[in-house]
Amino acid sequence: MKKGKSETTTESIDSQYSEINEAYASKWRTLELFIPSNFRMLCAILDIKPERVLMDFMWKLSYSYISGTTEKQRRAGRKFFLSCQYGRPYYSEKQIRQLFAELKANLKICDTSQEMEDLEKELFWKSNHMYIEFWFKRWFEQNGRKIEQSTLEIL
Repeated sequence: MKKGKSETTTESIDSQYSEINEAYASKWRTLELFIPSNFRMLCAILDIKPERVLMDFMWKLSYSYISGTTEKQRRAGRKFFLSCQYGRPYYSEKQIRQLFAELKANLKICDTSQEMEDLEKELFWKSNHMYIEFWFKRWFEQNGRKIEQSTLEIL
């Protein structure tokens, strides 16, 4: 009987997390930005699109996978982010540094999945999706904030 309950629980967890909840996935967003003239001119001189600069910054800062990224680049982004005091009404600098450390650890674990067999990768990513959802909720709700359905949708 315990075996049956275990199988049912496993199946319900499996179906619940078979795909990442869209709220926790990377998404394309259309943004309308007022781009300073100096930045536009700098990008034109250096032959780089402003979108590329912003995309690189976001992906590198958040410890998302982007090929060719160095730890020095991530550290520079983190230093800029911290110097602007983003998130300070809710979290201390130490806590924000911990957020970055946990994102870095998750990326390191994900990097090890390259050599897994297909079935192992599928199980790994299901587990990772469950963890990312838990991770977000734990940090977001830490200061008494409650997640509303639209919280991640507006970002």
